Amino acid sequence: EGQTAEPTASAGQKPETTVSAEEPAEFSATFLKNDWHGDPNDMEVLKKLEEEANVKVHWEIYPNATWSEKKNLLLNSGDLPDVFYMNAVNAVDIEKYGPQGLFVDLTDLVPKYAPRLQAVLEDIPSFKAICVSPTDGKMYTIARAAERPANSLVGQMYFYKPWLDQLNLSIPTTSDEFYTVLKAFKEKDPNGNGQADELPFAFANNSPDYSISNLFGMFGYGYGGVASNGSMFNNVDGEAVFVPGTENFKEAVKYLNKLFQEELFSMEDYATVDTKLLNSKLHSDPVTVGSFIAFNSNIVVPAERLDDYVRIEAPMKGPGGDQLWMLAASKNNISGTQFVMTKEAENQEAIMRWLDAHFDPETSIQLFLGPIGVNLLDQDNDGKLEYAPVPEGQSYSEYRYGNCPVHVPCVIQADQWGKDVDVMEEDVERLDYMQTTLKPYLKQSFVYNYPNADESQYMLTKGKDINDYVVKTQAKWLTEGGIEEEWDGFLKKLNDMGIDEYTEIMQNQIDRFEEYGK
Repeated sequence: EGQTAEPTASAGQKPETTVSAEEPAEFSATFLKNDWHGDPNDMEVLKKLEEEANVKVHWEIYPNATWSEKKNLLLNSGDLPDVFYMNAVNAVDIEKYGPQGLFVDLTDLVPKYAPRLQAVLEDIPSFKAICVSPTDGKMYTIARAAERPANSLVGQMYFYKPWLDQLNLSIPTTSDEFYTVLKAFKEKDPNGNGQADELPFAFANNSPDYSISNLFGMFGYGYGGVASNGSMFNNVDGEAVFVPGTENFKEAVKYLNKLFQEELFSMEDYATVDTKLLNSKLHSDPVTVGSFIAFNSNIVVPAERLDDYVRIEAPMKGPGGDQLWMLAASKNNISGTQFVMTKEAENQEAIMRWLDAHFDPETSIQLFLGPIGVNLLDQDNDGKLEYAPVPEGQSYSEYRYGNCPVHVPCVIQADQWGKDVDVMEEDVERLDYMQTTLKPYLKQSFVYNYPNADESQYMLTKGKDINDYVVKTQAKWLTEGGIEEEWDGFLKKLNDMGIDEYTEIMQNQIDRFEEYGK
């Protein structure tokens, strides 16, 4: 069977490939479908990969929102696909199951069958660091290197300006003003339809980008652990801080509980682990949402309302003067475990050819942003791709994810933006917002999970027990109350469960990630 050619020089060039005339090699791979994804069998860019590598992929499609439970069943039963694709397994899984032999070591396969990927590993040290196991130095996973510094920002907060103007209010700057604005949105019928249908604030609990994680920052620490699978630890100047064990957390929960109790926040949102509901609320007619948090407004707000939802001018201050906004754990969007080959894979050479095809520069761009001729256009024939207009009735995310997988192995290096493809409009705005408005307040980040095998085992057992206990307890406190009375018992329980050991393990991961990512 033939191999792919050497890496091409730029995104404007077609890859030269040699594939055998034999029947396509077949293998199975997971596809984790979010709210906007189309069918992978219909995606032109994935068909192109199959054609180039002479393979046929049998997609095992799962809803992203419920994948975690299904994944555990597959790993425990040994009923594995040939490839875990699209972050289907995480770093903790890698360190547990890789050394056990469930996942294939790619160390020798990459230089032999994937020259383009090998070049990327050599060019971007932080990318290679994420792919190499800190336990045994083997390579069980391939990450995504779509360098986007703007993705370091965790969510953004928006208010509906027509309502603020109508009620003679300003964007709130403090926790007290936030409460006042939400009360007005709820009680003063700003959409004027005579019904109490206003939702003062909306969020989704699928990730810190859409959740109330940053609102904890008004009390000293942002908190990812309020969202599904978010981090309970912050990196504060290189130090691991277990946020739920701080007095800051207690004060934040007391404040937020008041917002839930007075129905300024929705219990429904807290229980929702995807963005469908948030998207639906923001598309309602008449407008019913007064404020919200999202990765970017264009993902959930219809185009005709984008100008009416305005961003906060600075993070809101809490009662103690705390004012901050969180940064993501990964560096420049280099993250993830997008590709893992399992021991079930028989056609390893063909799978590696397919993987290497992801790293053709032009293909990488289309995997991340959509196919040329559909989502991307070379209108000036200058080799620089631009974004096609979004069809009426669709959001940008529906159009993009409908045509490409996004969360897969690929490379778009920082210097390609503006040269091979236009900088994403949302990135221009986010970067400017980060570097001007928010810069003084970006003081903490979440902790990137980078465990060795022993730490992975801890996180899957004792660490998980602590996480589960905190998740259950904080849900009660946020929605029903009781934190003041139960606080001392909570701290004692955490101490008995070994929170000091957990903190030490997360500190090790901070130190290791900083060292390996240099």
